[in-house]
Amino acid sequence: MTETVEVTRIEPGREGLDGPTVQAWHAVVTAALNEDLPGTVPDAFDRFSARLAAGATVVWTAVRTGQVAGLAILRRPSAASTGSAQVHVHPAHRRHGVGDRLLNALIAEAHTCGPHGVTLAVPVDGPGDAFCLRRGLTHLRTLHQQLLPLRDLHPGWLDEMVAAEHPGYRLTERTRLASPGHHGAVPGDVLLTVTAEHANGTAAHTEVVIADGLGPYATQHDHPPANEHHAPGLELWVKAAMLRLLYDQHPQVTHVTTDSPEHDAALLAVNSHLGFQRHHRTNEYRLGPTPNIA
Repeated sequence: MTETVEVTRIEPGREGLDGPTVQAWHAVVTAALNEDLPGTVPDAFDRFSARLAAGATVVWTAVRTGQVAGLAILRRPSAASTGSAQVHVHPAHRRHGVGDRLLNALIAEAHTCGPHGVTLAVPVDGPGDAFCLRRGLTHLRTLHQQLLPLRDLHPGWLDEMVAAEHPGYRLTERTRLASPGHHGAVPGDVLLTVTAEHANGTAAHTEVVIADGLGPYATQHDHPPANEHHAPGLELWVKAAMLRLLYDQHPQVTHVTTDSPEHDAALLAVNSHLGFQRHHRTNEYRLGPTPNIA
């Protein structure tokens, strides 16, 4: 007898959620991450709940034998950014068609999301990676997920890099509350921005999101120099200034995470120089129309 997998679509921002439902979802995501990416720190329950409620998020739950067996989460694209999707299947319910049902739902929805498209991220060489290849999804890029133990750095070493001269450029800093949904931020997150300014405008900048402004983890996002601003050392200068800012103004932050495209050898070299260590790699696949990815 074939076991039935029931899939239900929910829009948390519109329909609201009850605590037990979200707890069951959080348990599935935590179990899947512990199986597929040992050592990864899943979102705490409150942050997980806030992420679901922020922005245009759609969730599909798969129920098998009366239990929540899997979860698909889609953050729909905005007018200027690509949408993102995740699929999590509890280890105890794998190889029973749960992932297949969830992926079918994601693909159908992605085709309604407009020209910016939707990407699905999965750990390299994990079960999700093999599944995407079997389904014939288009591989877009590979990302290195990296981690920096910030307090291992000597502040004087960062000062030396920040003090390096870059004629024609100047550094600016800005701290504010992050807009919900920006780089996965939720209400209460703090956004730090360090920018290399030029007479012609912004040359390069980097952003860091600090969960609730507290840490201990912060997530850093790079925006590479524009084509006309590939001055030697510019990326290192901006990133070193960001780390120094974190070091001074946010002593509660002990680790910085980032992701970098595998094809960007220059950025990976900068991260390596600063002490970022690769934790794992993820592959991004296309769902629906071709997304615009830098």
